[in-house]
Amino acid sequence: MTMMTNKKKIIEMINRIYQQRRQNAEIARERKIAQLSSKSKDFDILNEKITKAGLKLSQASLSQNQAEIEKYSKILDSLLQKRTKLLIDLGLGSNYLEPEYTCQACQDTGFIVSENGIEVCKCRTQLFIELLYEQSKLKDILKEHNFKNFNLEYYSKEIDPQEGISPYENMLNIIKEVKKFIKNFDKPSQKGLLFYGSTGLGKTFLAHCIAKEIIDRKKTVIFLDSISFFEILKEKYSKMVRLYDEVDDEEYKSLEEVDLLIIDDLGNEGKSAEFCYGVFQSLLDKRYMTNKKMIITTNYNIDGLLKLYSDKTMGRLHEYFMFLHLFGEDIRVIKAKTQLERRAT
Repeated sequence: MTMMTNKKKIIEMINRIYQQRRQNAEIARERKIAQLSSKSKDFDILNEKITKAGLKLSQASLSQNQAEIEKYSKILDSLLQKRTKLLIDLGLGSNYLEPEYTCQACQDTGFIVSENGIEVCKCRTQLFIELLYEQSKLKDILKEHNFKNFNLEYYSKEIDPQEGISPYENMLNIIKEVKKFIKNFDKPSQKGLLFYGSTGLGKTFLAHCIAKEIIDRKKTVIFLDSISFFEILKEKYSKMVRLYDEVDDEEYKSLEEVDLLIIDDLGNEGKSAEFCYGVFQSLLDKRYMTNKKMIITTNYNIDGLLKLYSDKTMGRLHEYFMFLHLFGEDIRVIKAKTQLERRAT
């Protein structure tokens, strides 16, 4: 799945959603005001005065008349205080006319203003993750790639002389670890999983199976091939070098916040991604410290990974992940042989 191609479309959808949420909150507030005005003459008169004072203040602000601004600011404050008291007297509470936003933290803007600047609200990141999943092909893939369709018959029961165990027995052990991972998903002690081995051994299929289980538990999942993953890290690195932090950086924030991040085919990103390995390490650290789980698949063995990545990166991978080695015959080759045999008969 390529996140980059979906970004513009998803952000447009997010902006429309937030706009609609704000409109809904304002409509609900205006409905309350109309209902109160019809029931309480005192409220109706007071609210009319507030509207006129607000209009006068706006006109003074446009003309930059400081004396008028101060005058109508005081009048408006006084009227608002009276309205608050009236609401309390009516038994409605002082906050009765405050807009009821879906997210009070950002007031349905998607952003939070603080002393440190403007930050992306967690609700916006969460919405980005959910819409990304809806727009991806993962939803359809998981209809087929799940434990119900996981077939152990593709793994030989003959002992591998180098490994000292059969591919079948090895996969049984791996599935046990996978089941532990799913069961202990929310526990800080549970490490991530790194599946390594040759192509065609079911690493990606197994990652999909786990994704299905985690999604069924109402958790969020992002599944990215390593090329798409490192494209996001490159963009983040470029912003850091320029000392520029884009406010609506949903892509990288989603990598930090999603419950389960799956990186498929690590190492396939090539040497052009070397300069942003520091960002990769920082992301690994952040997710580990916040108890966010990851799964990585790679066609490289341990020696191959050591040649690709620095000691620091490999140190983090060994600390944060359980390495699980898949071996045996390429399942695609087995399927091809089976089809040929069926045709022959």
